[in-house]
Amino acid sequence: MTAMSSIISPFHFLLILLVAAHSICCGATDKEKDVYIVYMGSLPEGQYSPTSHHLSLLEEILGESAATESIVRSYTRSFNAFAARLSNEEQQRIASKKEVLSVFPSRTLQLQTTRSWEFIGLAETAKRNPAVESDVIIGVLDTGIWPESESFSDKGYGPPPKKWKGTCKGGSNFTCNK
Repeated sequence: MTAMSSIISPFHFLLILLVAAHSICCGATDKEKDVYIVYMGSLPEGQYSPTSHHLSLLEEILGESAATESIVRSYTRSFNAFAARLSNEEQQRIASKKEVLSVFPSRTLQLQTTRSWEFIGLAETAKRNPAVESDVIIGVLDTGIWPESESFSDKGYGPPPKKWKGTCKGGSNFTCNK
């Protein structure tokens, strides 16, 4: 081995540096990680910092620096949960913690309809079961108003009921329908 072959050329040094920087910056293993929602129930009474608790839970599993890189969102107002980028093994380890009620993959869903009864094939006169219906939780997704959306189509609807006393005030980019 010559003295010259044991020295790293500037080209090789730059190549090694670029690969290392890419692995650190872009997370070489992040391709194997998905975003999971970690649900921990309702917020506890009294002095409690949800974000601190979420980070400490992640630190137990991932280590300090990886925890802050992994967390995507900390939900701190209505319920106690956080979203984090985790491997399958990491999400299983978090799910085994006693304070964690459930862990599930974060998914982006597309709005299907605003006419639910028609969408699921039920007539307005369908037989109802109040005992079963009382166990249903309904989520409202506010996707904003787009007057041209099929959701606002009045096709197939008659005039508003005579007892309705409201008014519709259209604008330059909005017209009223039935």
